[in-house]
Amino acid sequence: MHFNASTIATVLVVVVSGVIATPVLIKGFAIRGSGRIYESDFSIQRLPQYAALVNVILIALGFLAFNGSFAAGSPINLLAGTTDEASSMWQTISWVGVAILVSGMIFMVGGWYSLGECFSTDAEVLNDHKVKNTGLLKWVMHPIYSGIIQCLLGASVAATSLVGVLFCVLVTGPLWLRRAKYEERLLIENLGEPYKEYAEQTKWRRLVPKFFPIGV
Repeated sequence: MHFNASTIATVLVVVVSGVIATPVLIKGFAIRGSGRIYESDFSIQRLPQYAALVNVILIALGFLAFNGSFAAGSPINLLAGTTDEASSMWQTISWVGVAILVSGMIFMVGGWYSLGECFSTDAEVLNDHKVKNTGLLKWVMHPIYSGIIQCLLGASVAATSLVGVLFCVLVTGPLWLRRAKYEERLLIENLGEPYKEYAEQTKWRRLVPKFFPIGV
């Protein structure tokens, strides 16, 4: 099977980011569930993760369709905007998606490293939890969740998958935003005024850095 350039670029971005993220992810998984307050609500803890997994599957199908793995006109082909690699418009759109994916990886992996010892892969308050305001956390309250959404949106665009884009915007994104708001309440209750001051410093920007004129 012949893969187009934007597909190969997407795979390379994911692989390189995965290698860079491996050390901090190992630590994050190691301390998961060890905090003094752990959220057991499925809709907060697992549903966003499962939604992201579904999004990844849609993206993978979109890339296969985009690279002509399915017969034209098949239901799977509806996941992609086109299977015509000669279409400069769709190739341009795909490369825009790759750029968004790169930004997302910077936010996600950079967010993991910015949290450092306070990073757990689950929603919880750790024993020595403290307010972190360095790295990407200086500009946005939830760089990891912002990065996850950007990655899924960017990869969906790179795959020219309309279904992937819609699922990210309407399902996955809102679920991660809901989790972000929950964690804020949890941290305000447990860290108090220092966390409120930090939130004010970032203008309560959960997903979009404060240096942008508008955003959530």
